[in-house]
Amino acid sequence: MKKQILISIAILLSISGCVDIDSSSNNTQTKDNDNRVIKENHNDNESNRTVLDDTISNPMAVEDTFNPYDKYYYQQWYLDRNDTFYNEVGIDKDANIHSSYSRSKYSGQGIKIAVIDDGLDMYHEDLTDALISSYDIESNTSDVSHRDFFGFHGTAVSSIAVARHNNIGIDGVAHNAQLIFLRYKENMSDSETITLFNKAQELGADIIICSWGTYNVSKSVKDKIISLAKNGRNGLGIPIVFAVGNENIDMGNDESAIDEVISVGASNIHNDRAWYSNYGKHLDILAPGGDYDTAITALDDSGERGTATLNPDYILYNDYYGFAGTSPAAAIVGGAVALMMEANPDLSRKEIEDILKNTADKIGDKPYIDGRNDYYGYGKINLDRAVKEAENRR
Repeated sequence: MKKQILISIAILLSISGCVDIDSSSNNTQTKDNDNRVIKENHNDNESNRTVLDDTISNPMAVEDTFNPYDKYYYQQWYLDRNDTFYNEVGIDKDANIHSSYSRSKYSGQGIKIAVIDDGLDMYHEDLTDALISSYDIESNTSDVSHRDFFGFHGTAVSSIAVARHNNIGIDGVAHNAQLIFLRYKENMSDSETITLFNKAQELGADIIICSWGTYNVSKSVKDKIISLAKNGRNGLGIPIVFAVGNENIDMGNDESAIDEVISVGASNIHNDRAWYSNYGKHLDILAPGGDYDTAITALDDSGERGTATLNPDYILYNDYYGFAGTSPAAAIVGGAVALMMEANPDLSRKEIEDILKNTADKIGDKPYIDGRNDYYGYGKINLDRAVKEAENRR
């Protein structure tokens, strides 16, 4: 499989290397300035997967002063508006995904979300009871723990989608959804990549989140993705969410450019497109991804491992190595789709995509032709409108 990209940003005042996947060797490489996993300036040129890491360096990082004894929900600016936090940080009042109605009624109950990524803290306090199945293609076991001491990406992505509502840390968009985690390895072949997608289907995934890409997807991998998107979930189709990358370039022949996937770019606290977010004719929608000034609060690999500097178990919005990029944006959309499915389990993958597009907020200063443009897609996700439309189609 080409260079797989974990779509997150490591911004040391500038975006650092994201993982890019070489189509000839299927290696995972970190891609600079991309929403795919950016491994904090670690250039893993030998690997094929581009990790969209959204790790942002913020030299002004300071410990939270609002209420350090409370959970970090108030920092989750992408979910809801906390007026005190918004005013303090300078966040546009509409920068969030407008989720108060939908998240008061639904939690992703009964929905299985598969995340294909670099590893998971399987015992994190904020993921208790979330993980129901796991598979590591490298060891052919269920141990999907991070192998890299500084690894965090898969944990962070998973947390944004399914972190538990337990008054400990953060809330996932779909905090009662079940998690299936599939760990990939470096230098993966196309057949191994296909195995991971087959495993997701075998384990009953309703949704698949991929914050990586190759920029040169092979025909065999593309065919597998299309087959699952059209025929999975008992014929309704599996929504497969791909981050588009963090390099401010055209999506090209990336996995995210496949028509049958939901391709997600990033927006910022100013309710506009994030400058790093990739673009192109196949871009579907934006979701909050943050930037170097205000990132996305998420889970880190617990204890001394991982990248967090302010709390050993959480990457905070103002952490020195903050988590921003199209990776968290894709996780937000994956969690949102879970709420739509709970509201209406009979929705097809195509109906879900159409609802997301038709209910999106038209942000930015570029004109929308027939409802979209190449930089904003159909606009930024509006979760309440999407869920209400899902309900209307029962």
